[in-house]
Amino acid sequence: MAALFESRRPALAIARAIALGAACALATPCAFAFDDPAAYCRAVGTIDTPDHRYTGPQLPAWMARQLHVADDAWVAWRCAGARVLACVYGAHRRCAKARTSRRAGAVVRAYCHAHPGSAFVPALVAGDDDAVSWRCRGRRALAWRVDAVDAQGYRQRDWQVLSEP
Repeated sequence: MAALFESRRPALAIARAIALGAACALATPCAFAFDDPAAYCRAVGTIDTPDHRYTGPQLPAWMARQLHVADDAWVAWRCAGARVLACVYGAHRRCAKARTSRRAGAVVRAYCHAHPGSAFVPALVAGDDDAVSWRCRGRRALAWRVDAVDAQGYRQRDWQVLSEP
């Protein structure tokens, strides 16, 4: 019986944590809720996607102004080193973590087989999340440039640090 009781303790701890989180979400104000991305990032440090502690708008007006976009633009933001970083979605910007493998995927290999000697493999083929630029040497895929990625694995050229409002 003691073994059965012991096995239930982790479940009980998880249930308590969920209940505490729900109580915090319902409380007004919650001690750990932030409606400003700058304050939120100072508190959490580094996180890929804002979590339940951020309660503000998806795209605050001050961010839209700094990025020179409309207030309904598709923008992703995250925290890195207590700073706010933003990425505006675009034709070749998906704002996702970058694929950095220098091993060509099946689609890139197939492209080079069909287009031997091609000076480049289009991003449409390689994928917009690929940090590696490809070209074909004969029918073989060759990685010829790798974009810089930050400590979290995102292409640096897609993200910009925003100053606090």
